[in-house]
Amino acid sequence: MSKFVLVITGPAGSGKSAVAKKLASSLDKCANIDADHIKHMIYSGFSYKLLPDGTKKWAYSEWALVGESIGLLAKNFQEHSFDVIINGYIDPPGWENIEKQIAITHKVLLLPDVATTIHRDSLRLEDYPMGKNIVKMHHDHFSKETFYKDFTKVDTTNLSVEETASKIKTMLIV
Repeated sequence: MSKFVLVITGPAGSGKSAVAKKLASSLDKCANIDADHIKHMIYSGFSYKLLPDGTKKWAYSEWALVGESIGLLAKNFQEHSFDVIINGYIDPPGWENIEKQIAITHKVLLLPDVATTIHRDSLRLEDYPMGKNIVKMHHDHFSKETFYKDFTKVDTTNLSVEETASKIKTMLIV
């Protein structure tokens, strides 16, 4: 395998983080950059509006900075002969800034059926579940958004983390 930059994205509950960790641990000299870790470094990027029904609508405003930071980090790892996996949900300004810094060689969209994503989301630790409505919204976004047309789609509905990582690993062989 040659040095690569692989991105893994998909809706909440699709297996992005677990698959990226499993895959990275099976490779020599591989860095796994979790977009959530970078995003959560920028506390002021998060905001919310209180809707009339009392629910909070969350927003994130620093996608361009997140993308630039991920791109620079990935570039640094690759310059030190590491393969790079970038996993997580990233909005378009983030993707654009990643690609200003480094060429993405492989794009994977994990997309199990919506019932599976809802179930997996419900199994997350107490503070992390997104909830049924947000998971459905994310699933719909990844299913219909034309931005992801050049991503290789992997239906993980009936695949374990190990099977998904193995399937992606075969895509990396040049």
